Amino acid sequence: MPYRASLHLSHGFRYYIYAPMQLCVGSFFDRFGARMILVPATLFCCLGCFVEVGGTAPAYLIAGRFLQGFGSAFAFVGTMYLATQWFSPNRLAMLSGLTTALGMMGAIAANGGIAKVVQKAGWEVTLEGAGFFGLIVAAVLFFVIPSRAEAKRKRPVGMPEDYSPALGFFPSLYKVLSNPQTWFSGVIGTALYMPLSVLGALWGVEYVCSVTGESKEAASWSVSMLYVGWMVAGPAAGWVSDRMGKRRLFLVAASLLTLLTSALLMVVESISLLEMNLLMLGIGVVSSVQVVSFVCAVEHNPRELSGTSIACTNMLIMLLGGLAQPLVGVVLDFAGGANDAGVYPAQAYRWAMVIVPASAAISLVASWLLKESFHPGEEPAEVDYRG
Repeated sequence: MPYRASLHLSHGFRYYIYAPMQLCVGSFFDRFGARMILVPATLFCCLGCFVEVGGTAPAYLIAGRFLQGFGSAFAFVGTMYLATQWFSPNRLAMLSGLTTALGMMGAIAANGGIAKVVQKAGWEVTLEGAGFFGLIVAAVLFFVIPSRAEAKRKRPVGMPEDYSPALGFFPSLYKVLSNPQTWFSGVIGTALYMPLSVLGALWGVEYVCSVTGESKEAASWSVSMLYVGWMVAGPAAGWVSDRMGKRRLFLVAASLLTLLTSALLMVVESISLLEMNLLMLGIGVVSSVQVVSFVCAVEHNPRELSGTSIACTNMLIMLLGGLAQPLVGVVLDFAGGANDAGVYPAQAYRWAMVIVPASAAISLVASWLLKESFHPGEEPAEVDYRG
C-alpha cells in the first residue's frame, strides 16, 4: 500500500473504532465503574503513541491510531459518568458544559502548541512525550478515582438496597434505547451539534471564503468563533439551566435560536468578515446549549444506567452528525457543482447550508415533545476518594 494512502487510512482508523465503541463504553462504566475502565483506556492511548513511532511501516501507523481511537472512545462518556457519580444532579448541566468547554480548549491549545513542538522537536519526539504524559495521567486517575467496592459503600439517593450495576450489555442498551426520551435527547443533541459538524469540522472555511471573498486563513479564524461561542456559553448555559431547574425550556429556546441564526447562512449574499465572525459566534453561543441534551438523557433513565445513557446519546450525535458531512457535498454537487479548480459557487454553499436550519427545525419539534427531566433535591452519594 502506498505510504500516503496508508496515512489517510490510519487517520480514519481512529474514528472507525471510536464510533461503534460508543455502544459498549456506557455499559462497561455501569458494570465495572470508572477506575477499572478509564485507567486501561488511558494506557491504550499511551500504547498507541508508542506503537505509532515504533516503526516506519504502514502497519505501525494503523495500529497506533486504532489503539488511540479505542482508548479515547471512553474519554467523554467517562468524564460525564464521573460527574453523575460525584456531584449532585442539580449540577449536571453545568458540568456537561464545562466538560465540552475544556475539550475544545484542549483541542485549540493542542493544535497551536503541538504544531510548534513538532516543528522544533519532530513528530516522533512529540508522540513519545504524549505517551509519557498519558502514563502520568493514568497514575493520577488510579489514585483519584475510587474503586468500585468503595464507591458502592454508599448508594445514590433513591437506589434500592439490592441495586446491582451488572445488568448486562444488551439489557442495559434495551432499557435505554426503548425509552423515547433517549431518542428525543439524541436528536436534539445531534441537531444542535450540526453547526460544529458541518461548519466547524469540514465545510465552514470554504463557505466563508465563497461568501466573503476572504482568504482561507481569515475564514478559518471566522469558523473558530463557533468554538469560542461553545467554550464560553456552554458552561454558562448549563449553570443557568441548573439554577433555574429547567431543561426542556432551554432546549426549545436553543433550537429556535439556532434555526433563526443558521437560516442567515442561506440568505446572506454579501457580508463582511466582521459580520461573519459575529454570526458564527452567535450560532456557537445558541447551539452550545446542546450540552443539556446529555443531562436529559441521564435524568430520563435509571441512575444506574448513567453511562449507557450518555454513550447512546453520544453515539447518535456522532453517527448522525458524521452522516451530515457527505450530505452537504451531495447538495453542493446538485446545486452547482465545482469548477475545474474544485471550487463551488457561493450559491451552491447557500443551498447546502439548508441542512443546519433544517436540523434545528427538527430539534425544535423534538424538544417540544421532550418531557421535563429536572428533579430538584437529589444529592449524590458520598464517595471515599482514597481509591
